Amino acid sequence: MKRDAPDDAGSVFSENVSPEARGGTEKGGSVTMGAVYEYTDTVRYSKVDGELRLTIPAMIDYFQDAAIEQSEVLGVGTKAINARNLAWFLTSWDIRIRRMPELNEEIVIGTYPYYFRGMLGKRAVYMKTKAGEILAEGDAQWALMNTAEMRMTRIPVDILEAYEIGDGPLFEPRNRRIVLPDSGEMKAYGDVPVQEYMLDNNGHINNGQFVRLGMSYLPSDRGFTWFRVEYKKQARLGDVLRPVWASDEDRDAVALMIGDERACLLELSRA
Repeated sequence: MKRDAPDDAGSVFSENVSPEARGGTEKGGSVTMGAVYEYTDTVRYSKVDGELRLTIPAMIDYFQDAAIEQSEVLGVGTKAINARNLAWFLTSWDIRIRRMPELNEEIVIGTYPYYFRGMLGKRAVYMKTKAGEILAEGDAQWALMNTAEMRMTRIPVDILEAYEIGDGPLFEPRNRRIVLPDSGEMKAYGDVPVQEYMLDNNGHINNGQFVRLGMSYLPSDRGFTWFRVEYKKQARLGDVLRPVWASDEDRDAVALMIGDERACLLELSRA
């Protein structure tokens, strides 16, 4: 299910008018404007690094929260679909980073779904300043799971109809498959047992926790402008993750392994 979009896929950034003027609604710092959901926040100390800039894991948390909160507003949130033995599982992120916001900076986080078909849904996400400067923009792919049978399932019609389909992606998404560099350095690290605090309500490692763990093996700053994540296998309590890092001139990547299988891959790159 995909609706043709206007040519200007970035139009959500350019209209500095009120939600009411766009036919939207505003509640508690969040704004719904047709397909678009936005909320505002101030970058707090708990979300910044040693240079007082927002961390990549905190950015991912903002984007994930925006997607989940929009579904809650539309009546098809986590509890509602969990009661039907359904859950959205994130399969990938593709994020272009322009600038990391700093401590106490006011930011706007937004998202809209632009594609549903079969078992898959795709979303655009973005972060900007109150003045409209684009800080980051990205693409996320989700799969709907039947949690009783632990298999992907078609999206029910009533869930599809809850969403308005927005403009297309903010950029052409790249190949979602991440491959470790094989022409540079490579290093394996010690085992990391899955701890209970890492789990979400589905009983596996939360998407953001995967990112936090993977980022601890990636460089904090080498001038990277792109960040990608590929989720391949659930990690549950009792599993043991083995991080493997690899790097070449243009990118750094880490695979979080369970045995011989890759559970999650993360990549920082310049292009």
